[in-house]
Amino acid sequence: GVGGAQAARVRSRARAMFRITTQVQPILLKGHERSITQCKFNPDGDLLYTTAKDSNPTVWNGQTGQRLGTFVGHKGAVWDLDMTHDSQFVVTGGGDGVAILWNGLNGEQLASYTHRGAVRSVRFSQDSRTFITAQDAFTSRELANISIFGFDPEDPTSSDGLPRSEIVMQDLVKATCVDFTLLDRHIVASLDADRGDSKGALALYDPETGQEVQRAKIHEDRINRFTYNAEKTMFITASRDRTAKIIDPKTLEVVKTYTTDRPVNAAVISPLKYHVLLGGGQDAMSVTVTSSSQGKFETRFFHTIYEQEFGRIGGHFGPINALAIHPTGRIFASGAEDGYIRLHHLDEAYLNSSDHIPPQAYQPEGQAEEGAAAAAASGDADGGDEA
Repeated sequence: GVGGAQAARVRSRARAMFRITTQVQPILLKGHERSITQCKFNPDGDLLYTTAKDSNPTVWNGQTGQRLGTFVGHKGAVWDLDMTHDSQFVVTGGGDGVAILWNGLNGEQLASYTHRGAVRSVRFSQDSRTFITAQDAFTSRELANISIFGFDPEDPTSSDGLPRSEIVMQDLVKATCVDFTLLDRHIVASLDADRGDSKGALALYDPETGQEVQRAKIHEDRINRFTYNAEKTMFITASRDRTAKIIDPKTLEVVKTYTTDRPVNAAVISPLKYHVLLGGGQDAMSVTVTSSSQGKFETRFFHTIYEQEFGRIGGHFGPINALAIHPTGRIFASGAEDGYIRLHHLDEAYLNSSDHIPPQAYQPEGQAEEGAAAAAASGDADGGDEA
């Protein structure tokens, strides 16, 4: 019929449009002795910061991957890191129960902030005069909390190390990741708990009063991390339930969902194209008996709007724990359980390619189902598409 012929033409057009061959040659960065936990570009993109389950956060040249220095002071795994907009200050949080404020220019330790449990997440406010931390409970009889610290950028060593205020988490709930919303109006936290509806939920808190403003169940399992886009108008979650979701930070409504066949540990939004990047893999306990291809340790590319996967970049020999994308969108970094950071310069074939548009998007209204069925039948006949 006409619909089937049209679907076949559309499918052929879509194939021709998006069958590209890329030659992404990563720069392999080896400066950590244990698994990577976080990687992040500074706002200018000239520096790449990484943390790992060793005790030494590291800074690299964001273009060449040259190792520039380390921050020495933690006594255990370092779980998270953040920097101010001018990279003058860096804050890290570790499993030793300490958050440390550093001079981002020379690596000098300026102040330390002792917590009762492991510090899982740290973030600066937009005015660079406040930072927040998410702390685990040290024992089952204690409560996790979110701490808010203030410091004087003119005299950062004068800090007394005490939080300005704390948000105590009830019912054995803990925050896995925290950040400020736009203009620091609220604190958004991803929650985890052994029972109840808090696992996989997001919550908004008033930073002045500590009161919970809103809570929404987003995922069926723990949210490992969430990351804002450059404008801070939306963020993407990465969950153990094998999905990533774009969220409206004002309402906590789900805008888009990206489904995979493995736990998602990290996700970022491209500032250059309508693409999102997802990283994850099987559980770390099974890595030693699995090859790179079997463990599915690739960075996966999805179209932001159509929610369809169109490409993968592999290379790691363990689950990807962290992803960061350069402010230009032309470079991304991945850090994995294998202890390596891979700095990828995306080539011209990718940068100049047209966005993949699914065949259904070309269909006139009323013919979508017929065209989709014809495309599926054609796929069964010729073995299916490969990007």
